[in-house]
Amino acid sequence: MNTEHPWVILFDIDGTLLTVDRKFNRPLIRRILDDLEIDYPDMEKEGFSGRTDHDILTSFLINHDFDEALYKDLKSEYLKRTDLEMLSDHIKRHLYVDEAISFFDEMGAYIGLLTGNYPSAAKAKLKVADIDYRFKFGAFGEFDKDRNQLPLIALKEVQKNLDIETDPSKFIIIGDTPRDVECAKYAGMKCVAVTTGRFSKEQLEVYEPDLIISDLSEPEEWFKKLLMN
Repeated sequence: MNTEHPWVILFDIDGTLLTVDRKFNRPLIRRILDDLEIDYPDMEKEGFSGRTDHDILTSFLINHDFDEALYKDLKSEYLKRTDLEMLSDHIKRHLYVDEAISFFDEMGAYIGLLTGNYPSAAKAKLKVADIDYRFKFGAFGEFDKDRNQLPLIALKEVQKNLDIETDPSKFIIIGDTPRDVECAKYAGMKCVAVTTGRFSKEQLEVYEPDLIISDLSEPEEWFKKLLMN
């Protein structure tokens, strides 16, 4: 067994690496719901931040007894249309993404994704945003509705891939929502909260992440601060 345990860096996608324009995403979902005759009138008011795709799409079926076949159709249409219709104009690529990824890559960290996205949706968004780093693995929203389970999935993936006994304290989740902080704490991992999404420093402070940063710039500096906490 390989006993050396690297730092494992888990990047969230939406609000952290990029942001999808609400004016694209919400109308896309509304068209799909209407085309599939899904009765969910309040979608436009729904909060999506930090939730898994599985949880979000399932919630739309409350008036349809959470029909599994309808869920599969909804998921299929969402993934197909996201891949076909999403353009660079629909996505804001956040600053310093390459700088942060390169820093951790050069230090030999094992870099993955921890995101509520379905894998193919994550791939589509990263492609449009021109984020072409080959992440080593991912804990995705397809695997569990509950975001708190995703870090546990990440632990198992790293254990399997690297053949080591995983230490949660060597995992860092980088995300922009309270749910990122909560899932990190649930698994005993560290969390860096970044204010590039919908939540301010003051809002994130309530959840007591290990560190709050305004953006991903100067990763060497905030990584040092994290280690001192």
